[in-house]
Amino acid sequence: MIYGKIFYKGEFTEAGIEVENGRIKKIGKLVKGKKVDGIILPAGIDVHVHFRDFEEKRKETIESGSLSALHGGICLVVDQPNTKPVVDRAEVYFRRMELAEKSTYVDYTLNLALTNKNVDKINEIVEKIREKYFLPAIGEVFLQNYNKEFEISYETLTMVSKINKKITIHAEDPRFVESGNPNFLFRKKEAEITAVEECEKIGEFHFCHLSTREAVERVKRGSFEVAPHHLLLSTGDYNRLRELVNVNPPLRQKDDADWLLRNFSKIQILASDHAPHTIEDKKTGSAGFPGVETTYPIFVYLAKRSLISFNDLVEKIAVNPAKTFGFNDYGEIEVGKFANFAIFDLRDVKKINSDKLHSLCNWTPYEGFKAVFPNQLYLRGEEVLESPLRSGIAF
Repeated sequence: MIYGKIFYKGEFTEAGIEVENGRIKKIGKLVKGKKVDGIILPAGIDVHVHFRDFEEKRKETIESGSLSALHGGICLVVDQPNTKPVVDRAEVYFRRMELAEKSTYVDYTLNLALTNKNVDKINEIVEKIREKYFLPAIGEVFLQNYNKEFEISYETLTMVSKINKKITIHAEDPRFVESGNPNFLFRKKEAEITAVEECEKIGEFHFCHLSTREAVERVKRGSFEVAPHHLLLSTGDYNRLRELVNVNPPLRQKDDADWLLRNFSKIQILASDHAPHTIEDKKTGSAGFPGVETTYPIFVYLAKRSLISFNDLVEKIAVNPAKTFGFNDYGEIEVGKFANFAIFDLRDVKKINSDKLHSLCNWTPYEGFKAVFPNQLYLRGEEVLESPLRSGIAF
C-alpha cells in the first residue's frame, strides 16, 4: 500500500506496508506500495483530553476536538468525564458515546467519573457500561477540587481501589492548594508529591500529568503520564502568557521542566491534557491548555533536532499508551495491528499559528513554537487528512 522510511521494531527501515481489512498484513522490503516522502511513524494515542461538548460546546466539541487530534497525528483519544453534565452514570456515558459515534474523526474512548455521589454504585455502573463499550479507566479522579462533589478523599480511594478497573488520579493534595492568580503561586509542588506518596501506599494507579521530578521518581507501583506544557513551559513563561497561564497542576520552575525534558526517556506516557477554554474564560482564571493538535508535531521537531530520540517519542506517544490502557490493536506498526500511521516530512518545519489550528478555543500556549505536522495520516489503512470524514469509531 505504501513504501518509505518506516519506524519498525525500534529503528527506521526502508520497507513497504501491505494492508488488508484495515490491518497490517505484511511489512517488508519486497512489499510494493506508493512511495511517500518523510518518515512513517505510528499514529499517536492521547490518553488525556477534555473535549467539553454538552453544555460547554462554545469551548470545544467532540467534532472539533477530534478534528484537532486528526491534524496532530493522533488516531485514538481518551476523553475525560468532568463535563457538564458530568459522566458519572451509565445513561450519561451512553449519551456521550452516541454523540461521539456521529461526530468523531478519530477513534474515541471515554472514562467514567468517580464522585462522592456515585461511589456506592461504581461497580454497578462499570458493569453496565462494559456490556456495551470498552471502558479505559475510572478517572481522572480528583483528590483536590473546589467542587466538593468531585473531591475524593484517600479513604474513599482506598475503598474503591480494589475495583477491577484502572483508576487514573489527578494527584494534588488539597492541604497544599489555595486559590489565587497566577495559580502557580498557590498550588505548591508538595501537593503533587504528597498525593503520589499517599496513593502509592493505597494501591496501583495511573497518575495524570505529573509535573515534578520528585513525583515522577516516587511512582513505583503504577504508571504515569506527563503533559507537554510541563516539559516545555515554566513559570518563566508568565510574562508571555499572562492571564492565559493557569493550568492544573500549575507550571513549575524551569529546573523542573528542564529535568523532565532531559529525562524524557524515563517518562512513561506523553499526553496532552487538552483542556480548551476560551480566552474570555482564561481571563477569569480558568485552568487548562489546548494541546491535542500540537503535542506530536512539537515532539517530532524535538526528535528531528536530536533533543529526544524517535524511539522514546514513539514509545511515549503510541506504544506505552496502548499497553497501559489495553488498546491491543494500536501502538506499533506491526503485523496484525490496525494500519494507523502518521507521515511527517522533517523538512516541513512550521511555526505554530493558532489561526491554523482546529480547536474552537482559538489560542495556544505554543504560539510561534516550531513543529512538524503530519502531511498524511492513515486510520485503518485509509488516508484521512486530505478529505477528513467523521469516520472514527467510538468504542
